[in-house]
Amino acid sequence: MPAKRTGHKESMSVLNAIHSLRSVRDFKPDKVPGEVIQKLLVAASMAASGSNTQPWEFIVVQNPIVKARLKEPMLERWLERMRGAVGMSQQMRQTYDDATVMLGNTEKVPVLIYCCLDLDRMGSKSEEVRYGSIYPAVQNLMLGAHALGLGTCLTVHGSTSTRGEPEVKEILGIPQNVKIVCLIYLGYPSKRSGRPKRKPIERYVHYDKW
Repeated sequence: MPAKRTGHKESMSVLNAIHSLRSVRDFKPDKVPGEVIQKLLVAASMAASGSNTQPWEFIVVQNPIVKARLKEPMLERWLERMRGAVGMSQQMRQTYDDATVMLGNTEKVPVLIYCCLDLDRMGSKSEEVRYGSIYPAVQNLMLGAHALGLGTCLTVHGSTSTRGEPEVKEILGIPQNVKIVCLIYLGYPSKRSGRPKRKPIERYVHYDKW
């Protein structure tokens, strides 16, 4: 009986983290301890992957000078995209404006984590298996950070040629066989946020048929 009660508490803790996880774009300047970052990376490495290939590579950037260099190509490409964006709703425009501010303050964010995929370790596996083998690790990292009182924001800055990937890879010395999949901004939230807004699940669930 005690084991069952403990398991129940643990599962509820995970569910609470899932229900309250949301993007954070404003961070305190406080340094994130190395042992905390290590815990998050270990949590990420516990994720499932295709044939247990564990193809992930994580690049943790804390040096403000390096972060400032990385910001330049990512911000330039982002602003190019924004200049071509038309017909946005006011809400979407505000979201994009907030994203622009965060990107512009990249060097002030305590930690950047580039989540990458080693294509050599994936061999001939299909693209869907490749990406399906890295994003569970990313989610583990984000949930682990949330559980430890940290905030994260998942972005795709630096993940494609139109988002600055070639420049970012050159700055960080990332080899050709490694693909940047996403970038996580990490730090302690500067303010408390409520739970994320979601539409009723009934709109999306189908049983036995559409």
